[in-house]
Order: sequence, then C-alpha cells, then structure tokens
Amino acid sequence: MKTRAIALILTAALAACGQRSEQELLAAAHKRMEQKDAAGAVIELKNLLQKNPDNPQGRHLLGKALLEAGDLAGAEIELRRAWELGAPRDELAPLLAQTLLNSGQSRKLISEFADQSLADPQAMSTLQQHLAMAFLAQGNLMEAKAASTRALQLAPESEPAAIVSARTKLAAGFADEALAALDELLLRAPRSTKALQLKAELLLSRGKSEDAEPLLAQVLALDPNSYEARSLLVRLAFGRQQVDAAAKLVDGMPPAVAKRPQGRFLQAQLALARNDAAKARELALPLLKAMPNYLPLLRLAAGAHQQLGELADAENLLNQALKLAPEDPSLRRQFASLQLQRRAPGKTLETLRPLLDSGKADAETLLLAGKAQLMLGNFEGADQAFGAAAKLRPDDSKTQAALALSAIARDTVSPGGGGRAKADAALGQLRELAAKDSGSNYDLMLVNALMRRQDLAGALAALDRLAPKMKDSPVPDGLRGRIQLVRKDTAAAQAAFEAALKTDAGYLPAVLGLVAIDMQASRGDAAVKRLDGFIANQKHVPQARLALAELLLQTKAPAERITEVLSTGVREEPGEAGLRLALIDHLLRHGETAKAAQAAQEASAALPLNPDLLERLARTQLAAGDKAQAGKTYARLTALAPARAHGWLGQAQLRFMDKDYAGAEREVKRALEAEPGSAMAQRLLIQLAVRQGRVDEAQAALRERQKKYPQEAYALVAEADIELGKQRLEPAIALLRKATTLRDPGDAAPRLFALLLSARKRDEALAFEAQWQASHPQDAGFAAATADVLLARGDAEGALSRYEALLKRNPDAVPLINNVAWLRSKSGRPGARELAERGLKLKPDDAALRDTYATVLANEKDFGKAISLQRQLVNDQPDQPGYKFNLAQILIQSGDKAAAKAELESLARLGNKFAQQKEVDALLKAL
Repeated sequence: MKTRAIALILTAALAACGQRSEQELLAAAHKRMEQKDAAGAVIELKNLLQKNPDNPQGRHLLGKALLEAGDLAGAEIELRRAWELGAPRDELAPLLAQTLLNSGQSRKLISEFADQSLADPQAMSTLQQHLAMAFLAQGNLMEAKAASTRALQLAPESEPAAIVSARTKLAAGFADEALAALDELLLRAPRSTKALQLKAELLLSRGKSEDAEPLLAQVLALDPNSYEARSLLVRLAFGRQQVDAAAKLVDGMPPAVAKRPQGRFLQAQLALARNDAAKARELALPLLKAMPNYLPLLRLAAGAHQQLGELADAENLLNQALKLAPEDPSLRRQFASLQLQRRAPGKTLETLRPLLDSGKADAETLLLAGKAQLMLGNFEGADQAFGAAAKLRPDDSKTQAALALSAIARDTVSPGGGGRAKADAALGQLRELAAKDSGSNYDLMLVNALMRRQDLAGALAALDRLAPKMKDSPVPDGLRGRIQLVRKDTAAAQAAFEAALKTDAGYLPAVLGLVAIDMQASRGDAAVKRLDGFIANQKHVPQARLALAELLLQTKAPAERITEVLSTGVREEPGEAGLRLALIDHLLRHGETAKAAQAAQEASAALPLNPDLLERLARTQLAAGDKAQAGKTYARLTALAPARAHGWLGQAQLRFMDKDYAGAEREVKRALEAEPGSAMAQRLLIQLAVRQGRVDEAQAALRERQKKYPQEAYALVAEADIELGKQRLEPAIALLRKATTLRDPGDAAPRLFALLLSARKRDEALAFEAQWQASHPQDAGFAAATADVLLARGDAEGALSRYEALLKRNPDAVPLINNVAWLRSKSGRPGARELAERGLKLKPDDAALRDTYATVLANEKDFGKAISLQRQLVNDQPDQPGYKFNLAQILIQSGDKAAAKAELESLARLGNKFAQQKEVDALLKAL
C-alpha cells in the first residue's frame, strides 16, 4: 500500500507540473536562479519550453542558467534563439558576449559586437568590458584600452568596469597604475573578490607568489565557489611540484563547483599531473562538447592524448587551439614539440617560423628548432639554433646536451675525420652532465647516443651508472635487454627482460623483448601465449593488444582471431583510436567492407574529432560505392583538419573517378599547400599531368624526383609506365630493373616479370623469377603475383604449379585454396572437391570459394547440389552479378536452358553495370 501511495503522490506532482502556466514556470525559474540553483532553473525552463518553444523570456533565462552552469555551447544556442525571437537586446548582448568570451571565441565576439550600441548605459558598459577582454585576448592593446575607458565612462561607480580598466593597464605594462587603481577600489570595497583576485594576478606577474597566495586564499574564504582563485592556487601548487597540495584544493571544491565543467577541468588537470592521462582524457572529452573553444581545455586534452601516444588526436586539438590564438608563443612551442614527436621536422619549423622570424625567440623555441634541423640532417642549422639557445642560457645543461647530441648525430651520419673528435668530446660532455645531474635524463641520452654509435659495451657501462638513479624503474633492465639482443646474447637479454618485469609486471617493452626472443627461436605459439597472458593481467594496455594483433598476423593466425582481439580491445578501451584504426584496416584488408564501414561509423561517433578515423570512414564509404557520402565525409575532414593532406586527397580521388582531372589537380594542390612534403600528393599530381596529356612535364618531374629521392622506387616505376605508353619497351624494362635493385622496390619485381613476358622474353622473365626468389625467399607476394600474371595470360599450368607451391607453404590460406581448387577442376586434375571442402571448413562464408565449389561440383556432374549452392550464394550476394553469371553457366552445363536464359536476361537488363555483357549476349544467342 505504501508503494502505491508514493506512486500516486508522484503522479499528482507530475500532473501539477504539467498544469502550471508559463508565467508560473518562469517565476519558479527566477526563484531558482536567485537561490543559485542553475540546474533546477534549467529543469523549470525546459518544462516551460516544452509548452511553448518560442517563448523568448524562457530562451533568454535558459541561456543565462546554462551560462551559470558552465554549459557554454548550450548557452550560446539558447541566447541566439532568444535573440531571433526578439528578447530585449540590452539584456541579451552582454550575456552572449560573456558566453563567447568564456568559451574562447574572442574574435567572434569582436566581429559581432564591436559596432553594437545599446540603450541602457549599464548594459553598454558591461558589453564594453567584455569587448576589452576580447581585445586583450587578441593582443590588441589600443582597442582594449578604448573599450575599457568607454566602459568606465558609462558606469563610473561600476566595480567590474574598474577591474577591467586595471586589467588593461596591467596588460599594457602599467603595473603600478593598475595596482594603485586596485588599492583604491579595495579601500571602497575591501571584500571585492574580483579586485583581490586581479591584485593577486598582478603580484604573480611580478614573481611575488608569496604575496599573491594569501590574497587568493582570502578570495576562496569569501567565495568558495571562485573558480579563478582556486585555479590559480592549483597552478601555483603544480609549479612547485606540490601535487598533494593541488589535490587538496581540487578535492575541496564545493559540490556545485565540482559538477560544473570548470570543476571537472581542474580534476582533469590533476589527473594529468598525476600521470593518469587516461582519466584526464576521459574527463576532458565530454568538456570539449560543452567548451569546444576553451583554450586551456584544448591544450590539456592534447597533452592527455600526447601522453597516451594518440598523436593525431593531440595534433588536431592543438591545430584548433592555434587557430584561436595564433600569437600565443607557448602554444606554438607545444604544437611544435608534438610535430617533432611525430617526426615531422618540416612542419615543426613552419609552426615555429613566426617566433623565429620575430628575432625574439627564447631558448626553448631555439632548442625545438635545432632538434628539427637535426632531424632534417641540416647540421649547420642545428648548430646555429643550439648555439643561439646556449648564448641565451649559457649555464643551462639542456643547451649543452643539445649541442653535444648535434655533434654525435653529425658523426653518425658521416663518421670519421674531425667529426669523430667532436663527437668524442660531446660524449665526454654528456658523461659530465649525467654525473652532475641527480635525475636520469642525461644518462638516458648518453645510453642512446652510445647505442647509435654501436658502442654497446660503453652503453652497458653507462647503464650500470644509471641503474642506481632509477632503482624502482624497469627501464634500465629493459634497455639492457635491448642491447644484449643486438649483441646476440639471448640468455643475457632474457634475464634482463625478466628482471624488468620483476620490477614492474606491466612494463610492455620487456614483454615484447621476450616475444622477440620467442620468435627468433621459432616459438610462435609461445610468443602468442606470452602476450595473451600479459593482456589477461594488464587489461588496460591497448598497445599490447595492437602488438598481439601484429604477432597473430606474423604467425599466420586466422583472420577471425585477429578480428576478435581487436574487437575486444575496442570494447575494453572505447576511447583508444589506435585499436579502432587497426580493426578497420584489418577488416578492409580482408575485404569485409560492410563490417569495416560499421566499425568506422561507430569509431567516428565515439571519437568525432579524430581525423584518422574520419578518413577511414570516408574510405569505407568509397569502398561500398557510396561516393556522395564519401564526398561529404572528406569535406568534413578538410574542415576538421585543414593542415593535413588526407581530406583534400580524398576529394581529389573522387574527382579523378569522375574524370574531372582539372578539379582533381586543384584539390591535390590544396593538399600540397597543407602538407608540402606529402609523397602521395606529389605522386598524384604527376599522374594527373599524364592523364591530361602533359607527359613531358610529368617525366621531367619524375626525373627530378629520382635525383632528390634516389632510393625511391615510385619515380622509376611511374616513368616506366610513361615509357610503356609511348610503346618504348626497352627503356621501361631498364627502369624497372633499376627499381628492383633498391632497398624498397615496391611492386617493381612483379611488374618487370609481367613486362618481360609481354615483350616475348619468356626465358628472361623466368630467369629473373628464379634469381629474385633465390635472393628474396620470403617474398610470397612476388610468387603470388607471378602466378596471377601467368593465369591472366592463359598459362593455367604455370599458374597452377606456382599456386600449389605457395599452398604448401601456407596450407590454410583460403585464397590459395580457392585458386588451386578452381585450376585443378578446370584441368581435370583430382583433388579439387576435397580441397574446396577443406577451405569451406576453414571459412564457410567465403563467397569466392563458394562460387568455386559450385563450379567444381558442376564439373563433376553433381548439378543438383551445384545449382542449389550457387542459388544460395546469389541470394546471399545480390549485389555481385558475377555469381549469377556463373549460375547461368552451370544451368547450361546441366541442360536447363530455360532457367539459364532467365538468369542471363536479368543480367542483360543491368546494361553497363555488369562488365561481362558481351559474354551474356554470346550465351543468349547460343541458347
């Protein structure tokens, strides 16, 4: 009875809610706002707007409540809707300006409100205050000063206007004037938290944190909900490496603040400071939806992604942040550091260019520039940058180490001569730095430098000196294991890796070292078991699952097993972009386009800001034949990541498919503007020149590329194609031969084999095949390609012998089973049926093998089963007319001409959609 009574009370309450008028709901919302209950006000106002979505007062107050609750994106939407509905502009404009300012959209604020004029002086003063802050954010001191002056003139007694005026003076370098203005204000209003806060900020700018901290504590005592004061105190604690003090401040937030986006932002900051990047990312991602343009949040989220190795996500967020604040030098340095980590030194230098060209680059900027030059192999540029950094900070060990590493790298590239003496001196310098430093950074630099020089004994000795500094770390033993592997001392390597795991059972590099030892000893099953066991005990190490998927690929495990590993990983770690990318790529590689498309759709929904996942989504849409949707996705990609080539190249590919070569060329040029070093874009530009008849231009570009990249096979192979187009076989053969001698020949070897056969040089082709296989015994791709070439040329015997040799090496490879079964059946050889049936046990849903099996059955006169199975395949694969064509052929074999004619006529109605219409016409005429 009691339960029923409660239900009745709730029903009555809900009914009462539904009966309240708009004015009653509006009054209730106002009351909630007065009680500082923004969340309750939001509920009341949403009830109101369900009754009347076009109520301007409701939209206005909802925007204000969302602003107070910290939902900046929602606040902007509601305030703009209220503006459209005619709510009073004097009330709306300051609120909307504040929303744009708080969400980091200072440029947007200025463009929309700089010329606005409001009737109410107080409202106009508030708007001018927000404009002054926006101009300050853009570095425009002149306009900021003008706006703050207007704000104070309009409301001379306004405390907020006086504070904005003081803040503008501080930004302009007039700190004494700002301090005097604040002291005057505090005499009138000693409990003004805004004035106390700004005075603390001013003292901090002068390096007087000991004077600023009590003021911030006073602000918190007066207003525990002050996010700004708490945030500054947290920052001070982080600066002193006092994570526990920062944690006390964050954990001590009032519940109302902790639940707001700003409170969750502080929690994310604390998580990142504690090296819990996964938690920081988990907290930051929902906040990005509410505050997509909040600069500190973008930087924090980027830092979390960077720590987790999700560099593409980090780059995308920092790129977005840099658009909001292109003049921010620390942001440029953070972005450049990430680009350097992604091994993109050219982009790093472009990002740093405004700072370097200003002539006021600091030491950190110069160190980054020097590292980029070093990565590019420009030793003079590196020395110049490192030397300039050393002049700015002559006693800084960072700059000394950078100069030392530059000398060592130079000697590694061009050993001997005077460079060796400099490198030896540099190593001595690194040893001195490592000996003086209580930390481990310089020791690790020394170990890596010695390993690069192949001084393995020296590296081991350096590790002995490092180990006491890193007592509780697995890193020294992990490095020792790597060195012993290079020395081919497997027993010592194994002992080192096992010691590392005793220190930290979750240290993946040591496990991977033991896996490498297992693989060297041909213990593939043991390697897989080892990684499986690690994952069972360390569930949240996504890199381990990726390593397991790669290992299963190496050990030729069934594709379904790899799919299971990656799918489980995605379920366990839904925020891990790397696992999702690996799953999509794996499914695409095995022709499972529908599953890949579903995985890409889910991935893009889960991580909408990841450009790599968006690119995979477009690729799966294209693979499914949905060009229109792929075009929309590529357009989204160019908007999301305009500094990456992928989106523009996708657009170019679509235009290329439509034979709009001029349009494709425009898109490729945009790709090259985004990424001047994009090899894919450069190659496509050459192909487009050929397609548009500019063959000489293309050939000149290819020869220039051959000079610039002498180890790249592409330019030689592409020029061979041009020579073939001119019917010049010998030059094409010579180019392909040259390409096969390179370190990475690409597909030059199978192309050369095919071209020699086309040129009626069969003996030469077979001799090249024998020579290539002798020198590349593991190149199964070449062996498969030669078989494919022979099959395409009608040499069924030659193709069969090669496919069978490959099948002996890979007895469970379903594509090989399919080819061998079909060729055996075609030539009347035994074993085709048994082989096809074994393949279908391995992969029952393989459409190509099902098609072959039906053909094999028909050739053995088992027409009833063949026709039944082929009809089932046609039903399962209605979009593959080739299977229907084979069904018609089997029906003709069985003597059922009427049924065959019906199938062929349905194929004839497809017209150009089915490529084999000539064969269809011929069979229809023969019936």
